[in-house]
Amino acid sequence: MTDGIRINYGETLGKASIFAKNHDHTENILEIFGKEYRNLPGYAKVIDHYMTDVQIAIDEFSESNKLPQIAISVGMLDTGIDVPEVLNLVFFKKVMSKAKFWQMIGRGTHLCPGLLDGEDKQKFYIFDFCGNFEFSI
Repeated sequence: MTDGIRINYGETLGKASIFAKNHDHTENILEIFGKEYRNLPGYAKVIDHYMTDVQIAIDEFSESNKLPQIAISVGMLDTGIDVPEVLNLVFFKKVMSKAKFWQMIGRGTHLCPGLLDGEDKQKFYIFDFCGNFEFSI
């Protein structure tokens, strides 16, 4: 929350995808987030195969002016999802496939005109807590 790229003149964390290792892990991350940021209900959401309304959740995350701002997922947002507003990628799991890891990084590469206070998206941040870069380079 403090180190990610922000929007709305620094007021709001830019959209973020957190890649977790399994469903229990997503729920633990969400629980900790909820305790730490009680003043931000709905800001983070688990999006995974355990949901019955997965597409609705993905659609909401895909809309720049809707919550959640942070999507915590297992497999659902790794590849094939185009959310240009994503500015922060957080790897809380080891990715054992180099090809998949680079596909996941690709979630941040989509262009997004005017996202940063009228300026076009020029960069995104990667937070790799599991040493994926060391494995994939």
